[in-house]
Order: sequence, then C-alpha cells, then structure tokens
Amino acid sequence: MKRSYRFVESEGTVQCALGSGRKVTLPVFPGILKHPTVAELRELLTKPEVARKYTILALQKAPWQVLREFPRDWLDACLAEANLRASRAQALRFLLS
Repeated sequence: MKRSYRFVESEGTVQCALGSGRKVTLPVFPGILKHPTVAELRELLTKPEVARKYTILALQKAPWQVLREFPRDWLDACLAEANLRASRAQALRFLLS
C-alpha cells in the first residue's frame, strides 16, 4: 500500500511593520505558535515582537521547506537570538548563504 504525504503549505502571508520602518512579509504556518487559529495568527503576526518570536520558533523547529518561505534577511537577523544547537545553526547558516 502506498502512502501519500501532505506537505506543509502556508495559509497565506502577513505584513508586519517593524519599529525601524521596515516591513516584513511572513508566511502563515499554523502550529509554529501552538494555540492560535489561522485568523488569530494573522492578527498576532502584525505585531513586531510576535513576528520575531514566531520566526525564532520556526528557526528552532521548522524544516527547511517551511523556512525557505520566510525572507532570508529576516531569518538571518533572527538567527543570533534563536539559541540553536551548534549543528542546526551551522546547517541554517549554510542554507541561508
């Protein structure tokens, strides 16, 4: 019997205005932040502190298939705060280069 796997897909994107006047477009993946629904997540991601936490959690847990939908410069900016295992941090730096 063959198994078919459903790959992770984003539920759209959200723009977040950062304090520096810069805007970041983030993909919406339910499950990175555990409890909010998709609608709640869209609203939460418009706040810069939630967007940063969401990105850091994605760097810690999400596979590359998910991470490649984030802006690379934003991932790179959050990478230092992510507190990753050395091997994961090295792999992500390689993939982001």
